[in-house]
Amino acid sequence: MNRRSTAWRLALWGLIWALPSNGQSPLFVTTSNFETGSIALLAAGSHQADVNLLTIHGDAVARYQRGKIYVINRFGQDNILVLDPQDPRSPEIQFSVGNGTNPYDIELISDSKAYVSRLASTDLLIVDPSSGQELGIIDLSAFADADGIPEMAEMVIVGTRLYVACQLLDRTTFTPAARGLIVVVDTETDLVVDMDPEIEGVQAWTLAAGNPLSMLALENMLFISETASFQDSLGGIEVIDLDTGVSRGLVIREGSLGGDVGAMDMVDSSRGYVVVSDANYANHVVPFDLATGTAGDALPGHSTGFTASIAVDGDRLIVADSGSFDGSIPPGLLIYNTQTNDLLAGPINTGLPPSSIAVIRDRKQATVIGIEESVVPSTFELGSAYPNPFNASVTIPYRVAVGSWVELAIFDVLGRRLDKLEAQYAVNSHNQIFWNGTDDQGLRVGSGTYIVRLRRGPHQTSAKVTLVK
Repeated sequence: MNRRSTAWRLALWGLIWALPSNGQSPLFVTTSNFETGSIALLAAGSHQADVNLLTIHGDAVARYQRGKIYVINRFGQDNILVLDPQDPRSPEIQFSVGNGTNPYDIELISDSKAYVSRLASTDLLIVDPSSGQELGIIDLSAFADADGIPEMAEMVIVGTRLYVACQLLDRTTFTPAARGLIVVVDTETDLVVDMDPEIEGVQAWTLAAGNPLSMLALENMLFISETASFQDSLGGIEVIDLDTGVSRGLVIREGSLGGDVGAMDMVDSSRGYVVVSDANYANHVVPFDLATGTAGDALPGHSTGFTASIAVDGDRLIVADSGSFDGSIPPGLLIYNTQTNDLLAGPINTGLPPSSIAVIRDRKQATVIGIEESVVPSTFELGSAYPNPFNASVTIPYRVAVGSWVELAIFDVLGRRLDKLEAQYAVNSHNQIFWNGTDDQGLRVGSGTYIVRLRRGPHQTSAKVTLVK
């Protein structure tokens, strides 16, 4: 494409940006051959990209938030470019996030305040994204593994809380030193929220597996793909209920998906797609359904080459396919129908192979109904369980309003549900139920402390019981 035609197409970009196209959004794509990088733009409804518009670092990812594009130049560059989507060839600003800190993600709480996670630092950075001015730091060193670094990665803001995934990697082998964490930050005070006040110190959520990669929030749920160690089949996709802070654990595991999980995006609160690397390191894009815990067949038309990013945009899935390892299948964007999984277009040339996809639209935000933000019903409480500690069985009294739907369940101290004891409309105000120390499969659990949780709508209360054999 010559310079005149490129200028002409970019002049029309602002117009194309504003025109609806069957619900489709424009796409911003970072591209890379692992030595240098560039950017490409794909207008809404188009199957031809404007390519090589701006030289960037070879290790960069893109985010779109609050009307701006943020290009995070990672290892070896340690800076962030801020671009106007209607004129991405001319960066508005470029600011450093600290030499050697290896930035991973950026999340904006407002036009003048953002958080930057840094893989090689103990400090979560707070900046003014309009100027790059540092506003402060939040020390996360308390959540590090033995090497002293928590390896903070992707982040999500929901309401007034920032959720930071920490990978806890052994920096000599880059394998998990421990299960991953989700550190929760109050964006109004910039203090870390203690997620378990009954344990001394400030606690994060411990994930079901190690090495969390993709993370997103939708409909009051947090979805995390967790790789664990490569080719150990111990990872999968975990779901955490943000209303209650209770994890459903790995709802679907790597064994069912066919390999190590990577980039992920959701169509809705149950259906999604994840990049899977099989035993031969071939990449596939696999659909899954969390409601049934099942995975579908890998999408057709993919080269099986490295795929660092996927993105859902309405009824289409965009895949950044870097091309086959032997070069027989070219790189490019692949576009699929999320209802049928049919390949609609691609590979669409992006100049260099596509790496990171940013959909140019505002994200759907989950809105948590916090218990502290609503009035707990007056008739809603757990009584004192007895005997406690117990050996054979424990009696759990509770009181709720007649006619209300209630759930009572047992969880372990990691937040995994073991047994649902009650789920029904209350016919009496004063009730009691028994737990005999077994899980929902009828298997006896081990000695230890367990959590009894009573839930009514967004409200919950909990208590501890101890089993002694």
